[in-house]
Amino acid sequence: MKFIQSEDGSFTMFSERFGEHYHSTKDGALSESLYKHIIPALSLTTKNHIQILDISFGLGFNSLTTLYSLWNSKKSVEIHSPEIDEELVKSLRDFPYPKIFEPLESVILEIAETGKYESERFKIYVYFKDGREFLKEWRGSNFDIVFQDAFSPKSSPEFWTVEYFKEIKRVIACNGILTTYSSATPIRMALFENGFHIYTYEHQKVRSGTIASLNRLEELEEIDMERKRVVSTNWKPLRDEDIAIQVEL
Repeated sequence: MKFIQSEDGSFTMFSERFGEHYHSTKDGALSESLYKHIIPALSLTTKNHIQILDISFGLGFNSLTTLYSLWNSKKSVEIHSPEIDEELVKSLRDFPYPKIFEPLESVILEIAETGKYESERFKIYVYFKDGREFLKEWRGSNFDIVFQDAFSPKSSPEFWTVEYFKEIKRVIACNGILTTYSSATPIRMALFENGFHIYTYEHQKVRSGTIASLNRLEELEEIDMERKRVVSTNWKPLRDEDIAIQVEL
């Protein structure tokens, strides 16, 4: 394992399989998780029990940062996360996580050993399977939050198509929040074509990302995607047929 220090001081890794880092080395592994996913999602969610879909588990930053953020609150959370690399998850017992994760040491060790963690308030379940296979099989409660944090469309196009987001629409609550680091117009259009309202989320510590919801969010200014379709020269979303994969939806 080769650990790579990102600009905020936290560590990430490089995936030889996908040819990308697990996190932006510029934004920082912890900062990217905290300011592109956890803070915006939790600030827009009022429920006391939160059901989360984390696509994909990877090094676990999104799931662990969620627990860190809620550790001293009265809220409870249940996180479900597909991840194809079981060996990666097993290796996380030796990963140099940020010091703020020290209270989560037992959580990390149990996930590395068993693929899950359960306590009275917090539950994390890692599924060692492809994310789209997981979505096809999911028949549980709809998710209040979706962390759309797969590798980029260049490396993992099957996780950014219109058809993929159709499955996300099926499993997300009507007032659910989707967060992603991508601000690309084709990705936003793939969400928009599935009925999502699209918003830019900005924080001074990271580059801008995207928030999407099936309901309008009064707290944020909505992007006019119809206008984007007219004025943008690169707006067409990716479709399954473009990448020649066979998926039963």
